[in-house]
Amino acid sequence: MLTGRDGLAAVFEPRRVALVGASDRAGTVGRLLWDNLADFPGEVLPVCPAATVGGQPAYADLRDVPGDVDLAVIATPAAAVPDIVSAAADKGVKAVVVLSAGFAEVGAEGAKLQADAVAAARAGGVRLVGPNCFGVQNAGLPLNASIAAGAPRGGGVAVVTQSGSYGMAVHELGRDEGLGVGKVFAAGNKADITDAELLAYLRQDPETTVICLLLESITDARRFFTEACLTTSVKPVIVVIGGRTGAGRRAAVSHTAALATDDAVRDAAMRQAGVARVRTGLQALDAARALSGQPLPRGPRVGVVTNSGGTGVELADLLADEGLAVPELSGPLQDKLRALLPGYASARNPVDMTPAWRLFTTLYPAAIEMLARSGEVDVVVPVLLQRSASPEVAVAVRDAVARLRRDGVPVPVYVCWVAPRTADPHASLLQNAGVPCFAWPERTARAAGTAVRCGLRVAQGPDAAPPRPAKRAVLPPSSGLLPATTARDLLADAGIPVAETIRCTSAQAAAAAADRVGYPAVVKVDHPDLTHKSDVGGVRLALADRAAVRAAAADLLRLAEGAAVVVQQQLEGVELLVGGVRDPEFGPMVLAGLGGVLAETWRDVQLAVAPVDRAHATAMLTSLRSADIFSGLRGRPPVDLGPVAAVIACVGDLMAGNPEIAELDLNPVLATGTWCAAADWRIRIR
Repeated sequence: MLTGRDGLAAVFEPRRVALVGASDRAGTVGRLLWDNLADFPGEVLPVCPAATVGGQPAYADLRDVPGDVDLAVIATPAAAVPDIVSAAADKGVKAVVVLSAGFAEVGAEGAKLQADAVAAARAGGVRLVGPNCFGVQNAGLPLNASIAAGAPRGGGVAVVTQSGSYGMAVHELGRDEGLGVGKVFAAGNKADITDAELLAYLRQDPETTVICLLLESITDARRFFTEACLTTSVKPVIVVIGGRTGAGRRAAVSHTAALATDDAVRDAAMRQAGVARVRTGLQALDAARALSGQPLPRGPRVGVVTNSGGTGVELADLLADEGLAVPELSGPLQDKLRALLPGYASARNPVDMTPAWRLFTTLYPAAIEMLARSGEVDVVVPVLLQRSASPEVAVAVRDAVARLRRDGVPVPVYVCWVAPRTADPHASLLQNAGVPCFAWPERTARAAGTAVRCGLRVAQGPDAAPPRPAKRAVLPPSSGLLPATTARDLLADAGIPVAETIRCTSAQAAAAAADRVGYPAVVKVDHPDLTHKSDVGGVRLALADRAAVRAAAADLLRLAEGAAVVVQQQLEGVELLVGGVRDPEFGPMVLAGLGGVLAETWRDVQLAVAPVDRAHATAMLTSLRSADIFSGLRGRPPVDLGPVAAVIACVGDLMAGNPEIAELDLNPVLATGTWCAAADWRIRIR
């Protein structure tokens, strides 16, 4: 079977293409495809019942085509596709693009046709694009093996889209707004080629500088994560993933699994891999325009140039929402700007030149260049609003940016365009020169924020940390919740500090146990049906003596037949939740956040694909909304994050090394300035 690289090379860079279903008849898909392939520099060979197509001899069967064929484009009724793919396999065709609909998307009968087509492809080493897709394009050849009207304009952006109609719509919008798309891949039903394979191919493609993925799902998610980690240190990856409001919470016995919703897991995996996940196709294309037309941003500092104070303030606020800064400029730089500006203007940042209309053609380019060359900002955003959105100002800004690019100044320029539609041709003067324009401050800020995050990830370079070895544990050959003491021993063997715990089946034994562990004591019910102990009154705290322990234990033993109790000394510290869950897409995950009985109410947690090292575990903790609690609040001492990070890493190792563990919950993990320990735990195995 062809490797992903070889198969995708045949898809994007074929030398000879067979069009199965070609036609001369106007208005047919076969004719549209024939016309779209007219500019292809290699041979296009028609396969259809007719004698000729476009004056060329046609072939009744793919097997009859003379010579080698790299790519077959199939546009026939779905029922004929499996046999055509078999013919492609017999012929030695490297890849097929199946545009036909009527497969798994329509029900069981279509699903069988799709399975038959995939089986035929795999048996013959043929890679299959689709089915039910609009095709592929490569502006560099050019190749337009699609039903899209017109080829992309060419450029460094590769667009992968799962939805046909939506993909064509955003593709057209991108073309209208100056997005330099070089490759388009419509995945359709994604029956064969995975998202991970596409990512690996595009990472190695020298013509692709930005990867834009518009997905409804992720195939082979764990491998996709691995490929994404390798790719985002080389070139930006932007993704839209549908289904944010899908399955939601899973049925779970642990806080961890309840908090690890499908979308939360996807979000965490993308963030960890350095992928910029955005909400909409429009946001993805905006970010792609920012990243492909200008240098990658090297930092979060933004210089704003405007002729409207209100617009500048709104943009500054929106940039702050994206985690970017609009810093006050240094005194010397302000002095240089003031020498250019009217006396009533502001040089602080935003640089507000006020409505000095006659000066716009000189002030805008001068301020843009001064900021970009200053070393004080990483991005420059000129706001072209109303009268400044004129052809004269657009040309002046375009030429200023060209001078920056000529001189190798690495600061990108993104234009915030606030003007009526009649001014759109003036924006095109900038867009066609590679200077992206974004309508209104909100789109501008979102694009800049995504671009900065991508730029910082590329600047960070490859992850130098070696992969962590899996930590294999000895697990009982059973399913369900592990007994508390068995779970405790497993955690301790993995290097996780746990509170001293004694399991007892009588009140008298509980009292003796409390004498051993120390006071004040805690007594908790232990029974497989009582997983959330607090919900049934199954936890008694601050027990000061034997009598109190004996009475509490007697009450808890009556909560369920066969119940036992566990006895611990009551520890004090910040209550955290550390856990693990096995996600059906991404596999083992680790979670850390604010713990206690209200963990699911606070929902202040961070997720990561396991395993993780201690540095990443520490970053998870400092990314919490409540991270200030670790610095010490209201007289409490600060928390040492090192021991907690070690626990997170150990949990990740357990999840990665033991596929039998379905859920793992440490709640609470009590953390202080010198140590931490798990005080309660659940482990469910399968």
